Amino acid sequence: MITATGVMDDEQVYRLYARELTEYATTLVGPFDAADVVTEACLRAFGSKEWPRVTNQRAYLYRTVFTVANDHHRSTLSRRLREIRAAERVEVAPVEIDVDVLAAVERLSVQQRAAVYLTYWADLTPDDVAERMGVSVGAVKRHLARARKRLGEWLA
Repeated sequence: MITATGVMDDEQVYRLYARELTEYATTLVGPFDAADVVTEACLRAFGSKEWPRVTNQRAYLYRTVFTVANDHHRSTLSRRLREIRAAERVEVAPVEIDVDVLAAVERLSVQQRAAVYLTYWADLTPDDVAERMGVSVGAVKRHLARARKRLGEWLA
């Protein structure tokens, strides 16, 4: 419910941004963990002592999703590497997704994947990407340049 001051409650904020945050999180951690990352991020954000003073809730939630995704990435990296190695040994029928491209994108850092997703899939400007990631425009440009360079090397 909207409070007397015209501010949305946490449930309304969640309903407003959950879908786009889940799409963003899917790019960062994959489809199986995205909903959990968004839920954890929202719980962290809503429980934060800064939350009542946040002026751009959307950007704050994007940054929190990024932080949770980064934490998730660090904690599950070794498990994912084992799964990838096991999957490489198994022959599977051809699929529409280029496995090499998918593997290359997964090798990018979380920051690079976030910048690539927000730039190329969400079609945001560098300023908007920077705001959602909580970094400078220069950092966004560096992440994109490094991602393009690495993808070019890995897919050449």
